Amino acid sequence: MKKTCVLPALSILWLAPLSAQEAAPPPPPPDYDEVVFEAKLRGQPIAAWSLFVDGSGVWSEFEQEEGAPAYQYTRIYREIERGVTNYVGLERILRQLPKDVPDYDRCEQRVTDAAYGTIRMTSGARTIELAWNSGCFDEDYRAFMQTLTEADRYVAALGEDGRAMRTEKVE
Repeated sequence: MKKTCVLPALSILWLAPLSAQEAAPPPPPPDYDEVVFEAKLRGQPIAAWSLFVDGSGVWSEFEQEEGAPAYQYTRIYREIERGVTNYVGLERILRQLPKDVPDYDRCEQRVTDAAYGTIRMTSGARTIELAWNSGCFDEDYRAFMQTLTEADRYVAALGEDGRAMRTEKVE
């Protein structure tokens, strides 16, 4: 009767997952510690949020009563509960930003009186601030704006149902 050695087969199965784990590169470190986004229209805020690397953050909702004068509104600060996947999702979107951000001042097709704002991405003592204006319709600028819009919608979805932390009436 022929003897079969089972030990080498089992040891290969046992080592396979270990080898796969060792071969997989570790995930890249986060690009930023915090991302802050602000949007305004005619000087009045229409969007604002911040998200930290741990996935926690604050999303602001702006309410204006019908017939209220311009610049009279209520700002509701909503908590974004901590969740690393929150930040990972935002970072996935932001990595689509072009390395060379288009310059609004060189825009050939534009309108005035459109939403504008900034996005600030901070890592340690280094902050990258990108100013933007949604009134540019050049192809490269539209692609840039599409990425910012996707980031804003993503964080808004995280914050819309968040607990109201503070309410501020602006008059």
